[in-house]
Amino acid sequence: MKKNIIASVFLIIIVYIISLVLPLSVYAQTNKKMFKNKHKYNGGISMGRQTAQNGAYTVNMAVRQALKNNDLIKSAVQRVKAAQANFNAATAGMLPKLSFNYNASRMEYQPYLQTSHVPIPTFNTSGAKDGYMYFPPRIYMNSDTNFNWSLQITQPVFTGFALLDKRELAKIGINISRVQKHEAVLNVIEGVKLAYFNVLRAQEQLKVADEQVKSLKSHEMQAKLLYKQGVIPYNDLLKSEVALADAVQYKTSSIAALNIAVSNFNTILNQNINAKDGFKNIRYVNFKRYRLSPLFVYALRHRPGLKIFRFKIKQETLKEKIAESRYYPHVSAFAAYSQSGQNWLAENNAFNNQENKIIGLSATWTLFNWFKTSDNYQKEKHEKTALKYSLKSYINDVRLEVKSDLLNLRTAFKNIKAAKLSVRQAKENLKITDLQYIQETTTSTEVLDAETYLKHAQLNYYDSLYGYDIYLAKLQRDIGRNRYGE
Repeated sequence: MKKNIIASVFLIIIVYIISLVLPLSVYAQTNKKMFKNKHKYNGGISMGRQTAQNGAYTVNMAVRQALKNNDLIKSAVQRVKAAQANFNAATAGMLPKLSFNYNASRMEYQPYLQTSHVPIPTFNTSGAKDGYMYFPPRIYMNSDTNFNWSLQITQPVFTGFALLDKRELAKIGINISRVQKHEAVLNVIEGVKLAYFNVLRAQEQLKVADEQVKSLKSHEMQAKLLYKQGVIPYNDLLKSEVALADAVQYKTSSIAALNIAVSNFNTILNQNINAKDGFKNIRYVNFKRYRLSPLFVYALRHRPGLKIFRFKIKQETLKEKIAESRYYPHVSAFAAYSQSGQNWLAENNAFNNQENKIIGLSATWTLFNWFKTSDNYQKEKHEKTALKYSLKSYINDVRLEVKSDLLNLRTAFKNIKAAKLSVRQAKENLKITDLQYIQETTTSTEVLDAETYLKHAQLNYYDSLYGYDIYLAKLQRDIGRNRYGE
């Protein structure tokens, strides 16, 4: 009997342990799946499920759609193509040029050479004869109708290295346009995230407003009942009615704010401004400890604006060389073939040679132009110096932005826990105050104050919750980070 009791107790203990362990193992498996998803990038938030349900947007889905449809990115792509075309044009400037020229003209008077009317003796084989011939007073030099055409090939030989520098300048232009495209992508990603989290915040704000209206309606009904019973004065009832009216107005403003936030989101995604979609909400965030110094280093390497500044300084150096190239002679070789005549193909010519071939060198050297070359060189030199100063100022601005975003990020995360506790306390305070009001131990003012405390606590909580991801999106934009492969 004793052994049976011991066995029964032992079996109960085993069953109890299994009942504890089994849920923990299920929870661990669930957490394991969630942990894998937590490390998938989703705008700095961690959600148990990343895919949309019932057509609801996630941050990743919104970003992907915006990267495909946003007009700013399409515009940046066209600028890259324009820069590539400019580079091809600069390369073509170094190659031989073939040109064709055709000219047709008709003159009112046939050109001639005027001579004096001088008699000239005539001769034969035996000598002079009696008699003279008279040289005509004019000699016609050309027809009144003339056709000319020529074909010429020209090759630059030396331009003071200007053509090489212009080609390199155009090549840097391609790099700048590509960086600008990357910057447009970062701006769109940041814009989508901010719009997304602002929609979530506006949704929660509307929920808070709706709950407050319902709560104040209930309080107003209680106030009317107590007023009819003669328990409270009329001004207490008026306070309840005024508070309800304010809450209704706030709800109306919250509806408008939500519509504006959704319209902004639709605009960034380049879709119908009135489209209404679901949005996957978040309930918690995972804080990652960022250190300021590595963020600075990353920003200095990857921030698009800094890259553009450096490329522009290189461009100014090349512009200096191009301006300096005017100090050198510009030499080109050319070869041409031409025809002139009295028919449209210029095949018949009764006055001079019908065709000609030309080959030669052409050199142009500007010896003095009132220091224009020197002034252009000084202009580009000063422009480069100005860009260097602007770069230093921009670097300081980047440091400030990164530090500000990091501090705001840390503050928002710390405030989430405090705000959540504040909401719980405000709810409990409202519950107690309502009971006290029903029991006639407190005034309507205390109830309305408790409602206000709860409203502010809830809004502060959602400001911190979504503010964390907003500041994270700004931080990633400010350091030039993009995890979407665009």
